[in-house]
Amino acid sequence: MTTRRIGSLRLLVLGLLALGAGAGRLPAQEKAAYSVIAGTVFREPGFALPGAVVTLEAAETPAKGKRFKPQKVVSDRHGEYGFRLSPTEAKFKLTAAAKGFVPQEKETTASPGVRVDVFFELKPESR
Repeated sequence: MTTRRIGSLRLLVLGLLALGAGAGRLPAQEKAAYSVIAGTVFREPGFALPGAVVTLEAAETPAKGKRFKPQKVVSDRHGEYGFRLSPTEAKFKLTAAAKGFVPQEKETTASPGVRVDVFFELKPESR
């Protein structure tokens, strides 16, 4: 290789490294653009539970401002679910339910730009 090609190759590699160093990072304004509450629904003895309905509702009624409309999602084949929320600090109640299992409730607080993980382990209903 000629000296010119080696110099060009070094510049290319340095440029790619500089681009990669900032990958995955968002400016502060974009980080706080939303909050995330996510997790996994399991069944005893720790296997993923697909098809569980996870409901998210406000744990407290806000004194002023918008009311939060309850949301529902269904866990995927890996038992995973997620909610993307507006960037406000608020307390939420989550309920996981599936046919043949005892429903479970949990509370959590969402904060702007933060992901909160909430996991459930549902027990079978006794027959």
